[in-house]
Amino acid sequence: MVVTGILGGSVTLPLQLQDGQQVESISWVSRSVPGAIATVTLVEAGGPDTFHQEESRYWGRLSVVGPDRSLQISHLNWADAGSYRAHVNLRSSRLTHTREYSLHVYEPLAQPRVTVSTRISGNGHCLIILTCVAESRGGTVTYSWAPLGPQTAVSHGGSVLSVSLRPGDSALNFTCMVKNPVSNSSSLPILVPPSCTERPQEPKITASSQIMKDGTCFITLACLLDQAGEDVQYSWDPQGQGAVVSHGGTTLSISWRSGVSDSYHCTVKNPVSQSSSSISVKPLCSASLRGHWDSVPLVGKGGFSWLSQATAGNQLSPNTPVPLVFSADF
Repeated sequence: MVVTGILGGSVTLPLQLQDGQQVESISWVSRSVPGAIATVTLVEAGGPDTFHQEESRYWGRLSVVGPDRSLQISHLNWADAGSYRAHVNLRSSRLTHTREYSLHVYEPLAQPRVTVSTRISGNGHCLIILTCVAESRGGTVTYSWAPLGPQTAVSHGGSVLSVSLRPGDSALNFTCMVKNPVSNSSSLPILVPPSCTERPQEPKITASSQIMKDGTCFITLACLLDQAGEDVQYSWDPQGQGAVVSHGGTTLSISWRSGVSDSYHCTVKNPVSQSSSSISVKPLCSASLRGHWDSVPLVGKGGFSWLSQATAGNQLSPNTPVPLVFSADF
């Protein structure tokens, strides 16, 4: 007999004695523990039963319930899963009747997570792949999707849904549903956009700066994608007081002084996903204006440097604004 229990809960191994059987004793055995884990001795003429527990990992968690003297296990843990036997000894016979059980322990399922990826199929259609993941440590999880139709195909045991869209198709909502023998759960509805937009690549940030005689550093940051695609939106963080965003969100102009935010982030987003890059602006404005200008090293990700537009070796006046051009490949 297969019996199912919930992690942390209680489960009963039903004995189901036949009518008229005169039972003398019952021994309960777990395959994972040597010897009996509990013994019940029945007294004739309606006297109280004797229940004895062996000192094992089941200690304090076993009890006998019901007129059939079924065994109840409480505070279930993963180690309790496995095979059990009940050896029933009758007064009228020297034969021992055996009942076998297979106990499975599960935990309730949390809300599943769904990830989305896209690609263009060989026939030019947009193929959107939804992958549903349910965290479970206790056995098999059954997956299903809604709605299903001629545009959809299920694979990988039901956890993956492929949706084929053609130009002009409407956006669709899909829900992933998961269940195990003790619970079920559903994801939030996932909106599949009508167009096939791939994940944007990591943007590149270029920068130019101009340092004025009062120490103010004017910086212009440009966020660039090699292949922007459709429906791409740009955003900058932080913007701060006096910041100006232009050119469709790709360019940020700031007046920077020491003590304010040093790191600026550009995020590009399409209907499917997003990507971002960051840049530290402090090195752009940290060079001294006195003396000769050379390239100033900047430590960071990728290969980059920035140079003054003045020719190396030329002496500059301390009050002369010096535009600095920074190039980076992030």
